[in-house]
Parts: sequence; structure tokens; C-alpha cells
Amino acid sequence: MEKIIKFGTSGFRGIIADSFNFKTLDSTIHAIADYVKAYAKNSPPMLMVGYDPRFMGEVFAKRAAEVLNTHGIDVLLTDRDTPTPVISFYVIKHGLDGAVNITASHNPPTYTGIKFTPSWGGPAMPEETKEIESLANQYLDEASLFKQAEEKQGKTEITDPMPEYIDDLNDRIDFKAIAKANLKVAIDPLYGAGRGYLKSICEIHGIKHVCLHESRDPYFGGAAPDPNEINLSELRELMAKDETISIGMATDGDADRFGIVDRKGRFIIPDYVLAVLSEYVLTTRDFDGGLGRSIATTHLMDRIARQHKREVYETPVGFKYIGKLLTEGKIVFGGEESGGLSIIGHVPEKDGIIAGLLVLEAVARTNKSVGFLLEDIYKMVGTLYADRRDVNLDGQSLARANELMNSPSKLIDRFKPLSLDKTDGVKLMLEGGSWILLRLSGTEQVMRIYAEGRQHAETEQYISMVLGMLEHA
Repeated sequence: MEKIIKFGTSGFRGIIADSFNFKTLDSTIHAIADYVKAYAKNSPPMLMVGYDPRFMGEVFAKRAAEVLNTHGIDVLLTDRDTPTPVISFYVIKHGLDGAVNITASHNPPTYTGIKFTPSWGGPAMPEETKEIESLANQYLDEASLFKQAEEKQGKTEITDPMPEYIDDLNDRIDFKAIAKANLKVAIDPLYGAGRGYLKSICEIHGIKHVCLHESRDPYFGGAAPDPNEINLSELRELMAKDETISIGMATDGDADRFGIVDRKGRFIIPDYVLAVLSEYVLTTRDFDGGLGRSIATTHLMDRIARQHKREVYETPVGFKYIGKLLTEGKIVFGGEESGGLSIIGHVPEKDGIIAGLLVLEAVARTNKSVGFLLEDIYKMVGTLYADRRDVNLDGQSLARANELMNSPSKLIDRFKPLSLDKTDGVKLMLEGGSWILLRLSGTEQVMRIYAEGRQHAETEQYISMVLGMLEHA
């Protein structure tokens, strides 16, 4: 049986009315219901169901709640589109058996999807998604598998998790220091589920702010709601014109990813944000534990950890692994280069809202821009410059990519690495702390090339060398 429903690092996604439809939705929710009933702590089991602002989001969420109810599962249905980290927070605080969010996160507006959050509040682990994926495809193939619960049907209650989430941030962020610094900030939720969150927080704490894209738009202004340099062009232009703005904070479609713009409209790549916050958190928070990062994330975090005599935990790509380290108390802060982070005591899920607030706190308390904070780190631990290139593969380039991944002897001959790691892709450690990582996408014909060198030119040279190997045998 062909697997039509496939879970990636953050759930199942597909094009609306094509691979994502009521049949695939129902099959996946039936599978999640079976999984939850097998492991639930509550009787009856209880899940939260949310959605992002995409087309049909509230309709799909209501349908998911109805299917869960037929299994005898009670549902807390969010009253509006809701960020994934807010749902995670609510699952943990109220001891729910998990959650479902109808979202495709940072993907284009033609997509939607399903994220399943288990009871521990982080992204579902591979063993969990594998079980759900298998059940979902069985349901898709044989709808008769469903046996309606004999007990009383589950109930659905409408709820608003926003106030409790915002109130909890008072224990995570130094709002007094931020208010005292009297900074002006710019906010861009990219029409996503983060609409109103950072804005409300600024209003509550008297922080001067301006906002972009706070209305609901299922098409996200015609672009993918990914807070990268290109998609934040309006935010960057606003800040370039208004030099009284100290920082720009952006979130993606379900507000689990962050984007940071420094003074005068300078975009700061997530790797550098993670480096700045690693140093800041270890300096200002009295927590025991190390730092966590994915295999594709900057090694500046390693150098900072050594300065503080802390351990670094390297994980495969996927925030679920970092979330587990946070839950286990092994790390105090963790993140990945795609724009996800969290801090101990908060949710074990990436959170673009708290990411922006942590950067704002760092700028407020140090009276330095993010760029200057990064320069301080370079003075302390030396320079590393990260970059990433995504390459669409077809024909010969696809064959060469598979050859490089399956038998990396050509990479070894070309780069002469000090060591090679195949934990997640192929990673080559080079002299002076430089490195290259090649990974194939699990859902698209795309190779992701990551590199970090001691100078910008070195990083770009490494990427160009790999590109050349994909183009020529």
C-alpha cells in the first residue's frame, strides 16, 4: 500500500483540496484518536484543536473536533487561529492528552497540514509519528476500520488560550528592563497566527511599537509566511526609514519560527540570533545545563558553551529532539538554524514569540544592537559565518546527489575532512572549526547545503564546490 499520508519533521502537510482533503484529514484524525486513547492519562481523553489563518482552517479544525468526539474524546477548540507554541503551553499547563493544530507553518498558502502535539508538549517524536502515519494510511485504505465508541460521545468546548500564555511570559521575560529602556519595536506576524500576540504584550507592558500585517489574510499577502530576509522586505524598509526603531520581530504562519531585523533594517540570520541568545541566556539566567542545537546549526554555540564550561548537545534536524533535551533538563537553551528556539521552563516547542522577546530583552538590558552583540561574541570566541543553499534536483543532479550521500568518497577526496558524521545527512568537519553538511529533503527533490567557515568567502567557496559537484560528474 502506497503511503499517501506522510509525516515530516513537523507533521503531515499537503496542497488544499489535493493531497490535503477531508478524506486524508479524517484518516489522520482517526489515527491520532486511536493513538491518544491508547496512551491517555485523562478519562475521557482531552485534546486541544487549533488552526492557523489559512483557507478552510476553522472548517478543518471543526471537522477534526467532530471526528475526535466520535471516539469519545473531549476537545478544547480554539476560538481563533492560534500559534503552535501557545497550544503546546496549554497542553502542559492543563495536563491535556495532546493537541492537533491545522497548519502548514511557514509553507506557501496553497498548503495546509496537521501537527500533532503529544501530552509532553513538544513536537511528536519519530516513533509516535510512525505509528500515527501507519494507522492513518490504513484508515485511508479501509474506512471500515473505525469502530465508533460505545461510551457517551465526546464534547467540544470553545476556549481562548491567549491570556494564560501571555500572563505566563511574565515569569520568562524581564519586562521591567524592557520598559525601562524605552525602546521602540516593529512587529510583523506576516498575517499568521501570531497576529495580536506581540502587539498585546507591548500594549500591556507599555512598549512603544508599530505593526505590519496584523489582519487575517489566508494568502499571506501572496507569499509563504516564512520570516526570511526576502519576505521581511516591508519590515526592513520600515526600519530603514525610521531609525528610532531598535528591533523588528517577526513570526511565521503558526508563530513557531522567528525572524529578527536589527536597526536600520539589517536582517539577522537565525544562526546569529541563536549565538547572541546563547551568550545572553548563559550570562543572565541562573540555570544549570548546556546548550542544544541541531546538526545544521552554527558552531558558535559550541564556542560560547566552552567559555561558560557548559556542554553542547548536537541533535538531528527537528525541534522535537531539542524539546526532549529541554524537558529532561539537560539544556537551558536550544535552537535550530531554520528559526526555532526555546528556553528551559517554557514550552519544549519552538516559539517565535518568546524568541523575539528574548532578543528585545537582550537589546534593552545591554543597550546594544543585535549586530554589536554579535561582534562582542566574535571578539570573545572568533568568527564563524554560516550560510545555506537549497538546490532543486532533477535528472543527473538528483543522481549525483544520491551518489554523494550514499558514497561520500568524492566529498572526502575534495574536502579532506578531519572527520565525517552521517547522523543526519553527511557532515564534514574541516580545519579551524569550519564544516559542511549535505541533507536531502524527505518530502521534496531538494538538497540542502549548509556551510560555516571562518570568513564569508570561505563559506561561499565550500557551497560553490558542492554545487559544482552536483553539476558535473
